[in-house]
Amino acid sequence: METIKNYLETMFSSIPDTPQSRKAKQELLSMMEDKYNELMASGMPENEVIGTIISEFGNAEELKELLGQSQESTAVELVKDFPNEKVITGRRIISTDEALHYISDVSSSRSVLGLGVFLCILAPIGPILGSGLGDIFFLSLFSGVFTALGIAILFLCVAVGVGFILVSASKSKAWEFLEKEPCALAFEAEPSVQSELISHQETKTFMLALGVLLCIVSVVPVTFFGIISFIDFFTEALGPALIFPLVGAGVFCILNSTRTTSPCETLLELKNKP
Repeated sequence: METIKNYLETMFSSIPDTPQSRKAKQELLSMMEDKYNELMASGMPENEVIGTIISEFGNAEELKELLGQSQESTAVELVKDFPNEKVITGRRIISTDEALHYISDVSSSRSVLGLGVFLCILAPIGPILGSGLGDIFFLSLFSGVFTALGIAILFLCVAVGVGFILVSASKSKAWEFLEKEPCALAFEAEPSVQSELISHQETKTFMLALGVLLCIVSVVPVTFFGIISFIDFFTEALGPALIFPLVGAGVFCILNSTRTTSPCETLLELKNKP
């Protein structure tokens, strides 16, 4: 219900505060609450309930007409049209398609970034395992080969990981104007963005919790092999090496926990930027 109240505040943000507008706002909130309770009682998921209510209760232009306001008196004034964009009161307007495209790009960029960071964290596993294998009695003759292979794995993981990080940065570069230019989310795009934000809140919480858990349990292999193992390779090489994939996976989950919610929040906060 808090999301609906925030949406209602957004609807009235461009309408002068008058007794008439306050009364209309209160009546509309009451209608939304009744509809919300009705749909929730029917068993509909909350994110679908919110999307339905937002789509059914009009928009700012309809409110302005109902309140008898003229086009010239509104705070939102059309200044200039371009083939693919509009500027309103000096702001570039982000359409629904652009908003969804931005969310998709940021989401995929965050995944690529997470993979790059994971590979960089994983890199030390090569030298650790290579050194451990070389210390095993019947493999000691090949210790130089294992050491060289481990170093090769280190550099390969770092090189590929840095490549992914650079690709991630390039995917986000096209949207730098959101930080540098005054922008605003189109009113009709807000329901879609709000729905995306709500539907991914549980995923965000789960990914964040999983990432923290993986980082915490990363020390378990060292402890486990240190207690029960009688082979030096497990205690000195395999156990410590397993720390890195677990930590890397944890960091990947943490970075990707906000892969969808973060761009949604950025879009919804555009109206608050000077």
